[in-house]
Amino acid sequence: PSEMFKLTWEDVDLEKGVVRVKAANKYKAEPWREVPIKDSFMPLFRQWKARDQLAGQKMLVHWRGKGLRNPVNRSWREILKKVGITRKIRPYDLRHAFASDAIAAGADIGTVARLMGHANVTMVLKYYQHVATKQKKATVETLPDIENMTNQNMTKQNRKVKRYANY
Repeated sequence: PSEMFKLTWEDVDLEKGVVRVKAANKYKAEPWREVPIKDSFMPLFRQWKARDQLAGQKMLVHWRGKGLRNPVNRSWREILKKVGITRKIRPYDLRHAFASDAIAAGADIGTVARLMGHANVTMVLKYYQHVATKQKKATVETLPDIENMTNQNMTKQNRKVKRYANY
């Protein structure tokens, strides 16, 4: 099962505000990693933990009192339908969204990779980061405005271009 389905309430430290995720077998250098819980999610985690403790539930992710071992595709589709989401979204797409949104918001890519359980940024750059149109637009907007360039600056730019073109 995926990392998420292996989590128990013992893996959640509400005092420190972290979830300790056991690493996949392929990443032996660090057997687990700490993923911080967003501050605004802490009350919800406390509610869930209190409810699950009363029910004797040890698994963080469960259905009808049992931990999940298999993909939850059918239940996932039913949930999406109930909340009115018609777009095809897989649970795994949330991982891609996390990486893309975090990087777009200015998060350090190395930190994003570590939070996702990758040893380096290669996987994130190759498979997870999806550049949004607004990111492309923001990058283009960093270029100088043509209308603000004076004729003198244009002349200097033209000389530079001609100089480099001769190489």
